[in-house]
Amino acid sequence: MPAFTLHVVCPNPALDRLQVVERFRPFEVNRVVEVRSLPGGKGLIVCRGARRLGATVTAHGFVGGPVGQVIRDGCGELGVLDRHVGIAGETRVTPVVIDRSTGRSTVLNERGPQVSAGEQEQLLAGLDATVRPGDVVVSTGSLPPGCAADLHARVARLALARGATALVDAHGEPLARVVDDARASRPVGRLVVKPNAEELAGVLGRPLPDRAATTAAVRELHAQTGATFVVTLGTDGAVWTDGNDLAVDTPTVETVNATGSGDSFLAGLAVALGQGESPAAALTLASAMGAANAASLAPDVDPVLVGRLRERVTVTRGTTGRAAHG
Repeated sequence: MPAFTLHVVCPNPALDRLQVVERFRPFEVNRVVEVRSLPGGKGLIVCRGARRLGATVTAHGFVGGPVGQVIRDGCGELGVLDRHVGIAGETRVTPVVIDRSTGRSTVLNERGPQVSAGEQEQLLAGLDATVRPGDVVVSTGSLPPGCAADLHARVARLALARGATALVDAHGEPLARVVDDARASRPVGRLVVKPNAEELAGVLGRPLPDRAATTAAVRELHAQTGATFVVTLGTDGAVWTDGNDLAVDTPTVETVNATGSGDSFLAGLAVALGQGESPAAALTLASAMGAANAASLAPDVDPVLVGRLRERVTVTRGTTGRAAHG
């Protein structure tokens, strides 16, 4: 198993405040029966999942104020090396209301604090100084105000130039910039783009109603860019295209809170690729991680459950339905 560091670029971390109600009723008074606060935002969920798998993890992003200090403290508790850039603004708080009767969540996402151009350059410089060949760099989540729309694309280019694998999970204009950058200059090295189907449809400007339509779309994108595309489909699993097509299912669990399942999927994918696993094996771990997350109240995974779920994941190759093994 090769040694590697997983660098997680999380430009817009948050303090997730989870509030559980027996049954959520909009526009009424809801009595909270359980509360939990923990460092969050997509990148921190990736960090947490990767640490549960024993990976060496470094977090890069922007934090400020007392809430930002909570994020830094949380990194220390997780055993994540904190390389966040300190900013003047206050790190955001994300309330998450969880309906216990259905397992569904309502999330209120603040935009986040203002980030200057200089602070963005500081983040990129810190990343450039620490990434080594064979590492994995994940760039994920929304961009706070002031961040250039091409920040994820720049992080990916930097990672590839340093000999690392680059994974990007973005949406909207930042996702479009990643795709356009790869179209303009095909990446040297492994670039993995991991949106969900809705995010990819938004960039393409057309619906992707099923697995077949999604696979056709990513085949086209791979031909244009040379990048690997992994598109998550919720409970319908995910598809992988790197010139070869793979599809993975999702093992069934009793859903407690599905918030962060895509991020836990990404953590599993990143760790497996960093360990040199095959695409099929990487998808198997990723799918088990995403399902395990849905079985937890907080965005987190139980490694024992992940191990059991891996045995229930099926990966198929192409359109033939043939089994693909790691």
